[in-house]
Amino acid sequence: MNWLVALAVVTVAALTWVGMVPRIRIDDPEAPDLRALITPKSTALLAGVAAACSSVLWLTPPSHCWLWVPYLALGLPLVLVDLRTTFLPQRLHWWAAGAMGIGLIPLAVADWRAAVGAMIGAAAAFLFFYLAWRFSRTLGFGDVRLALLIGAVSGQAGVSPWTTSLLAGTVLGALHGIGHAVWARSHTDRPRHFPFGPALWLGPLVAAVVTATAG
Repeated sequence: MNWLVALAVVTVAALTWVGMVPRIRIDDPEAPDLRALITPKSTALLAGVAAACSSVLWLTPPSHCWLWVPYLALGLPLVLVDLRTTFLPQRLHWWAAGAMGIGLIPLAVADWRAAVGAMIGAAAAFLFFYLAWRFSRTLGFGDVRLALLIGAVSGQAGVSPWTTSLLAGTVLGALHGIGHAVWARSHTDRPRHFPFGPALWLGPLVAAVVTATAG
């Protein structure tokens, strides 16, 4: 069954990339043309990454797939856009959030504690990143919205995976930032800002691996 679910993740992620992303319009004069991102190479790359990330489905309880599937299938195209453009499109984010919200219903039927953990985790992560955005301005608000998805998918497994997820995403983001700063310094025409979303999105996957191996 996990193979079929993983195949569904890859299929939905690829269809979202080629079908939905080019139709997104971002209300910002500096926004890129997202249609230029869609190439055979980028689609194949996304499908490969989706397949690799879907291995997390073998490390988590079956009931948790109700949130993991939309997190992977819709979240991956979202953060790939961020990686390429530093924009996290609201429309795609709310599609992912809506799908995960629907997934809460069967999750609650199968494991109400996990559903409660997901909702608390989403709210807590959003508040944490909102405060970081509000007082430090080192994050974009798209990263704050992304925290809802991160908190939900990691919170369903408990406090420890939730904490590990946020810590891992932050550390990966810091490492990315250091690498980007070094790269930008040697290429003066490159932008100094970098996307933080992809690192944050990877946090729950790292937490799932840590939880599975520790257990």
